[in-house]
Amino acid sequence: MQSGMRRGWQLTGLIMFAICLATLWESRNLALFDRLGPGSGFFPFYLSAIGAVLCALILFQVTRTPVDTEPGETIFPRGPVAWRALAILGSSALATIMMDWLGFRLGMMIFSLILLPCLGERRWWAIVLFAVVAGFGLFYIFNNWLDVLLPVGVFGI
Repeated sequence: MQSGMRRGWQLTGLIMFAICLATLWESRNLALFDRLGPGSGFFPFYLSAIGAVLCALILFQVTRTPVDTEPGETIFPRGPVAWRALAILGSSALATIMMDWLGFRLGMMIFSLILLPCLGERRWWAIVLFAVVAGFGLFYIFNNWLDVLLPVGVFGI
């Protein structure tokens, strides 16, 4: 493994480990069980505990892997890969910002329309179909089946 790649894995593992520990700490305030079964803290507690263990295993494995003696890659991507990563990060930030204003359905549709070409999809009909299903389908599932209130937006959509 090249030294730059190793440092990238270690940095990512440490960040994810810290996020898992913070989630684990915060989920202590929620009930693991209630009279009906699993409580509101069940999922975040166990998911963050499993995530922390897996991050620790990845850190252990990456740290034990021998490093190549040749100069390696840097931690950050360059060229077209960097532009794709920035586009994905930017579309995620844009979706977060506009979700309250446009609502979940339109926000998720716009996010999907930007994200799929960044991931390499070129068929326009597949992108549009996925965007519609992601926007309206996920809203229907979460709003009607799971009773999770999602933002509707100024257009009422």
